[in-house]
Amino acid sequence: MHITHCECLTWVPGSVWGPLPTAAPGSTHQTDDTSSLADQLSALSLRRPPRPPPPAYMCHLCFKKGHYIGDCPQARPKGEGLTPYQGKKRCFGEYKCPKCKRKWMSGNSWANNGQECIKCRINVFPHKQRPLEKPDGLDVSDQSKIHPQHLCQKCRSLGYYCRREY
Repeated sequence: MHITHCECLTWVPGSVWGPLPTAAPGSTHQTDDTSSLADQLSALSLRRPPRPPPPAYMCHLCFKKGHYIGDCPQARPKGEGLTPYQGKKRCFGEYKCPKCKRKWMSGNSWANNGQECIKCRINVFPHKQRPLEKPDGLDVSDQSKIHPQHLCQKCRSLGYYCRREY
């Protein structure tokens, strides 16, 4: 299809979908429209209603049954904690170094404390934490294994073995 000079001059941008929204010069009505649109969009949720977890599932944040971690009433806003668990007790943590991709697990994981990667020597925070002993007996931590205190942020901050008092 070839557009002639005459057709080009009569075409109005946005006419295929209707007129483009415009605001009168000096009008502040656009701000109200934008905020009401934002309110309407925030009211729409693309997330499905929460479904109940399996009976044996335990929240990885508060260690209670009945809800997933994403629906936990103890959840803090993003960026407020460095670890998923924010309690006082020791728990089981899963780690993955962002630099070398090395993975490890530890039964000496604490809220807002990381462990140093043996290869990269950088502090890594756990991406997942759960109670030390799972109710179904699937805890795979070896209690006889020596805890490398020099790699544990909690041990270094206390100045002694992190499990001495906890």
